[in-house]
Amino acid sequence: MNIRVTGTIGVIVKAKTENKIPSAKAAFEKILETDFRISDRILKEAIQLAGEQP
Repeated sequence: MNIRVTGTIGVIVKAKTENKIPSAKAAFEKILETDFRISDRILKEAIQLAGEQP
């Protein structure tokens, strides 16, 4: 069926790289206020992939 799966982090990074959201870092900060868990290393890498400074 050629279905691609993308998680929350990937969706945020893609939204930022396509200029759909102003800041991936701000989006990550907001979801981290919930019980969403992500390692510091992955978070830093995702922010960099989105073209922002960690």
